[in-house]
Amino acid sequence: LILRFQHKLIRLFSMLHAVALADLEGDRSIDSVVAFRLPLIDVAGIDGESLLQLRETGCKVELCFQWIQQLVVENIKTDVLSIPPPILTRAFQELANGMVKYHDAMVIAHIPFPFPYMQT
Repeated sequence: LILRFQHKLIRLFSMLHAVALADLEGDRSIDSVVAFRLPLIDVAGIDGESLLQLRETGCKVELCFQWIQQLVVENIKTDVLSIPPPILTRAFQELANGMVKYHDAMVIAHIPFPFPYMQT
Protein backbone atom coordinates (compact mmCIF):
# COMPACT_ATOMS: atom_id res chain seq x y z
CA LEU A 1 0.00 0.00 0.00
CA ILE A 2 2.83 2.37 0.89
CA LEU A 3 4.83 1.52 -2.21
CA ARG A 4 1.77 2.08 -4.41
CA PHE A 5 1.34 5.54 -2.86
CA GLN A 6 5.01 6.42 -3.35
CA HIS A 7 5.06 5.24 -6.95
CA LYS A 8 1.90 7.12 -7.88
CA LEU A 9 3.15 10.27 -6.16
CA ILE A 10 6.43 10.16 -8.08
CA ARG A 11 4.58 9.63 -11.37
CA LEU A 12 2.31 12.61 -10.66
CA PHE A 13 5.23 14.87 -9.74
CA SER A 14 7.01 13.83 -12.92
CA MET A 15 3.90 14.70 -14.92
CA LEU A 16 3.47 17.99 -13.02
CA HIS A 17 7.04 18.96 -13.88
CA ALA A 18 6.53 18.23 -17.58
CA VAL A 19 3.25 20.13 -17.90
CA ALA A 20 4.63 23.10 -15.95
CA LEU A 21 7.62 23.33 -18.29
CA ALA A 22 5.33 22.96 -21.30
CA ASP A 23 3.09 25.74 -20.01
CA LEU A 24 6.10 28.01 -19.56
CA GLU A 25 7.14 27.38 -23.17
CA GLY A 26 4.08 29.22 -24.40
CA ASP A 27 0.99 28.68 -26.49
CA ARG A 28 2.16 26.25 -29.13
CA SER A 29 0.68 23.06 -30.49
CA ILE A 30 1.15 19.94 -28.39
CA ASP A 31 3.45 18.39 -30.99
CA SER A 32 5.92 21.29 -30.96
CA VAL A 33 6.32 21.60 -27.18
CA VAL A 34 9.78 20.38 -26.16
CA ALA A 35 8.71 19.55 -22.59
CA PHE A 36 6.24 16.95 -23.84
CA ARG A 37 9.12 15.05 -25.43
CA LEU A 38 10.96 14.71 -22.11
CA PRO A 39 10.77 11.25 -20.55
CA LEU A 40 8.22 10.80 -17.79
CA ILE A 41 8.57 8.36 -14.94
CA ASP A 42 6.38 5.35 -15.79
CA VAL A 43 3.51 7.15 -17.49
CA ALA A 44 1.91 3.73 -18.06
CA GLY A 45 1.19 3.66 -14.33
CA ILE A 46 -1.42 6.40 -14.75
CA ASP A 47 -4.78 5.24 -16.06
CA GLY A 48 -5.80 6.16 -19.60
CA GLU A 49 -8.88 8.11 -18.56
CA SER A 50 -6.78 10.44 -16.40
CA LEU A 51 -4.26 10.95 -19.20
CA LEU A 52 -7.07 11.76 -21.63
CA GLN A 53 -8.57 14.20 -19.14
CA LEU A 54 -5.16 15.85 -18.71
CA ARG A 55 -4.72 16.15 -22.47
CA GLU A 56 -8.14 17.79 -22.92
CA THR A 57 -7.97 20.34 -20.10
CA GLY A 58 -6.62 23.84 -20.43
CA CYS A 59 -5.31 23.86 -16.85
CA LYS A 60 -2.91 20.93 -16.90
CA VAL A 61 -0.66 22.14 -14.09
CA GLU A 62 -3.54 22.85 -11.75
CA LEU A 63 -5.11 19.47 -12.50
CA CYS A 64 -1.87 17.59 -11.70
CA PHE A 65 -1.46 19.66 -8.56
CA GLN A 66 -5.01 18.79 -7.50
CA TRP A 67 -4.36 15.09 -8.13
CA ILE A 68 -1.28 15.24 -5.90
CA GLN A 69 -3.19 16.93 -3.09
CA GLN A 70 -6.05 14.46 -3.45
CA LEU A 71 -3.65 11.50 -3.34
CA VAL A 72 -2.07 12.81 -0.13
CA VAL A 73 -5.45 13.39 1.55
CA GLU A 74 -6.77 9.96 0.53
CA ASN A 75 -3.69 8.29 1.98
CA ILE A 76 -4.04 10.17 5.26
CA LYS A 77 -7.49 8.60 5.64
CA THR A 78 -6.10 5.10 5.01
CA ASP A 79 -3.22 5.64 7.50
CA VAL A 80 -0.53 5.30 4.85
CA LEU A 81 0.53 8.79 5.95
CA SER A 82 0.39 8.90 9.72
CA ILE A 83 2.15 12.17 10.41
CA PRO A 84 1.43 14.94 12.91
CA PRO A 85 -0.88 17.72 11.65
CA PRO A 86 1.75 20.51 11.87
CA ILE A 87 4.10 18.60 9.57
CA LEU A 88 1.26 17.80 7.18
CA THR A 89 0.24 21.45 7.12
CA ARG A 90 3.79 22.42 6.28
CA ALA A 91 3.86 19.89 3.42
CA PHE A 92 0.69 21.39 1.92
CA GLN A 93 2.12 24.88 2.44
CA GLU A 94 5.29 23.97 0.54
CA LEU A 95 3.22 22.52 -2.31
CA ALA A 96 1.21 25.74 -2.44
CA ASN A 97 4.42 27.80 -2.42
CA GLY A 98 5.59 25.83 -5.42
CA MET A 99 2.41 26.75 -7.27
CA VAL A 100 2.89 30.41 -6.37
CA LYS A 101 6.41 30.29 -7.81
CA TYR A 102 5.06 28.61 -10.95
CA HIS A 103 2.50 31.39 -11.41
CA ASP A 104 5.24 33.99 -10.87
CA ALA A 105 7.27 32.31 -13.61
CA MET A 106 4.20 32.36 -15.87
CA VAL A 107 3.94 36.13 -15.41
CA ILE A 108 7.58 36.57 -16.37
CA ALA A 109 7.25 34.23 -19.36
CA HIS A 110 4.07 35.73 -20.83
CA ILE A 111 4.17 39.45 -20.13
CA PRO A 112 6.33 41.21 -22.72
CA PHE A 113 9.18 43.42 -21.63
CA PRO A 114 8.19 47.14 -21.96
CA PHE A 115 9.13 48.54 -25.35
CA PRO A 116 10.92 51.70 -24.09
CA TYR A 117 13.31 49.56 -22.04
CA MET A 118 14.12 47.36 -25.04
CA GLN A 119 15.37 50.36 -27.01
CA THR A 120 18.01 51.40 -24.50
